[in-house]
Parts: sequence; C-alpha cells; structure tokens
Amino acid sequence: MKELIMELAACVAPAGREDVLHAVLTQHLANCADDIQTDVLGNLIARKHGQGQHVALVAHADEAGVMAMHADDEGFVRLTAIGDVRPACLPGQTVQFCNGVMAVIGAEARSKTTEVGWAQLFADIGACSQAEALARLPIGTAGVVWAPVQPLSEHRLGGRAVAQRTACAVVIEAFRALANAGRQVSAVFTAQQTVGARGARTAAYNLQPELTLVVGAAPAGDTPEGPRMALRLGAGPALKVMDGTLLTPARVLRHLADCAERCAVPVQYEVWPGGQTDAGVFQWTTGGRWVGGVSCPARMVSGSVSVVDVRDAAAAVRVLTEAVGSYA
Repeated sequence: MKELIMELAACVAPAGREDVLHAVLTQHLANCADDIQTDVLGNLIARKHGQGQHVALVAHADEAGVMAMHADDEGFVRLTAIGDVRPACLPGQTVQFCNGVMAVIGAEARSKTTEVGWAQLFADIGACSQAEALARLPIGTAGVVWAPVQPLSEHRLGGRAVAQRTACAVVIEAFRALANAGRQVSAVFTAQQTVGARGARTAAYNLQPELTLVVGAAPAGDTPEGPRMALRLGAGPALKVMDGTLLTPARVLRHLADCAERCAVPVQYEVWPGGQTDAGVFQWTTGGRWVGGVSCPARMVSGSVSVVDVRDAAAAVRVLTEAVGSYA
C-alpha cells in the first residue's frame, strides 16, 4: 500500500490535467476490469460486470494547483489558482508544471507576508525574457507545488497530494478484491473535484449506481491546536456522518459500521461541516441515490503538504470490500 500511494502521489495532476495519473491508474486496473474509459469531463471509470447490485467506489484524481497566465518583459510568469490554493503560502515554494518546467515562487518586495495575493506573486523559471518564458511555459500551463512524498516513519507518509492519492490507492485495492470475487463494481476517479465537483456530475448521471461509496481524506484533529475534529491518525478509517455536501443516510452508515465490526476494524466517525466532496453530487443524481463515505484521516489536509497513516488506508480497504460484498 505504501509503495502504491507514493507512486500515485508522484503524478502531477492538477484539475483538468489528470491524464498522467490516469495512465498509472489504468496500469493497476487493467488486469481486473472488464472495461476502462475516460469520459468527456476527464473521469476515469473502470467497470467489472458481475454479481450483486452495482456499487461505485469513488475517489477524486485531481489536485489543486496553479496556472500560468502572463509573462513580463523580464521573463517572470504570473499565476492564478486552480482550486483552493492560498497565495500567502506560496512564496519560497517550488512548483512543477505539467510540461516538466520547474519554478520558484516569489512575491513582490513591497508585499507584506500577510497580504500576499495572486497579484503580488510571480514564478521564476530562470528565463531572461518574455519570449523565452512563453516558449518554455505557454500561457495556460498548469502545475502543482513540488513536495515529493517521503516516508516519515514505518507507517506514515508526508508530502504533496498524499491525502488524495491515498484515497485513490484504497479504491484500487478494494476494486481489485471485489472484481476478483466477481462483484458488479465500478472504480471512479473523478476529475475537477477541486474546482467544484464537476466531473462527479457526469459520472453520477452516466453510471447511476445503486450505492456509491466515496473515499477521501478528512482532517485529523490530533495536532497541536489542531482543528476540532474527533479523528486521529492510525486509529482507523472514518465513516462519514456528514460533510458540507452530504448527510449520510442512516441505513448506509449502519451498514458500514456493521461491516467494520464484522471485519474487527476499529473506526472513527467523521463530522466535517466544511468538507467539500463528491458525495453530495452522487446523492442528488436522478431522484436520489444511496451514498456513504469512508475517509482516511490526514493532517494538514487542506494544505499543499499533508500526512497520512497507511494503516488507516489498509483498514479502509477491508471495510469497503466487506461493505460492497455484502450489499444487497
């Protein structure tokens, strides 16, 4: 599991530019899926036609990032956000763009640290002129903060995109187990979640599964002066009770809890009023659908770098496999 998470997290996949990650995901799904497709919005969907009701396992593939929007005469590039990126956190950071160009982010000298906005930021790609900058980094090129995932201890990983890609790894492993068991299941890696759950809308409409289980990350509250969340790293996956898009139906939450108990997996419960996920979109589709969620706690989940515990991910796979396999 640790190696899979690190492989997925190494992919640069800002919203709308998920194709590099898709190639890696496809490699891991090809030997157990009946078909794998990418739709118009950029969702990667793997399906297995088997027994039982159709259940979709969902994780978003994309991440927040930046996009080049202007280059000045000296070759400095101005940026804008893709998704929720806080500009005040970027000065001094390194960015890797989808075309391989690297940049160091700076802020105008007169800017106060607490007042830095996009208008004060620039990317230094080492260019000496506007023409050179645009040749190497065309307008519209997207990128992400460069912070490779590193093992922090035997069970914990830290780095860019590690929270999102942990969810992707969980979906891969659960889909493999269920496909090999002959269940009817889909693995959905949604696009453009970080800019408003856009991909989830088309995926939900096209698939219309009987049950959708959204796998994601939720903020751990076990750091000094951390968020007021009853979640800890290494204490098991979190069953979603609510987020900003979903109130999990009681029967779905009960089913997940029963499955965790049968698997002897300790679980936590996620109440995240501000969380923005794909769950609500799947629930609202075509008259309403049964939807639940299983999350892996993550520290600094909303930042450019986060920390996860792979034991929570492995336990989430067990709960999801049991939940889909016993769903009737």
